[in-house]
Parts: sequence; structure tokens; C-alpha cells
Amino acid sequence: MSGRVIASKAANYLVEDAALRDGALGPAFDLLDISTKPVEQVLATFRQHYNGLWVGGRATLTDTEVTLAPNALNRSIHEELNAIELPLAMITSVEVEFGWLTKIIALGTPTHVVKLRCFGAHKLAGRIRAQLP
Repeated sequence: MSGRVIASKAANYLVEDAALRDGALGPAFDLLDISTKPVEQVLATFRQHYNGLWVGGRATLTDTEVTLAPNALNRSIHEELNAIELPLAMITSVEVEFGWLTKIIALGTPTHVVKLRCFGAHKLAGRIRAQLP
């Protein structure tokens, strides 16, 4: 992450290829003698519905980029889960979409749409728009 921090808040972001580490759920479920199969089925349904998984972490806006970084728990249970660093110069649109509990911010680029959800989405989206070149 580079630049001066303008805003930082807890957020979830959509990761298309998020995958749990082998055995990530095992120890807790083994201790409780519970099958991981129902959890795996729920995750598969979420993946299919949302085209990925919502990963908890932090959204940080600087004067040069938006960074979406996974929290420690998600880093520990997912394979190769890295932060997304999106330069402001690449953002072509900032839209706020419907969400049941938290609204979704869709950051358009020439090739992808990066989605994050958080409380105060309208305010954060406005702050991102204000920083665009």
C-alpha cells in the first residue's frame, strides 16, 4: 500500500477463486466430531451464486489506490489469498449496489469489476470518487 491514507474500514470483498486450504476446517470440526461436508456444500452454493466468496478484511483508500486486504483468519484458512491493490488511475466507475445488510461498492476497471461490501458504503464510495484522477 502506498500513499496517504484517506479512509480505512472493515469490509468484505468478493474473491472469484477463493479456496479453503485442505483441512482448514478439520481441527475444529474433528474436535466437535462434526462433518465438514455441510459447510463445504454451503460454500459451494455461495461460490456459484456470487461467482466467488466474500472474504473478510479491510478496505483502505489512499491518495493513489484502493487496497483490499484479507484479515488474519481468512489468510489462515484460504490458499494463496492476497491483497488486491487497485490504482485509482485504473478505476473507471464507482457504483453502489443493493445489499441486504451492507451495500456493495462496485469498482469498475477496463477489464474487471471489483466488489466490496461494508457499512457506510455510500460515504466510502463518495470518498473514492473524490480521489479519482
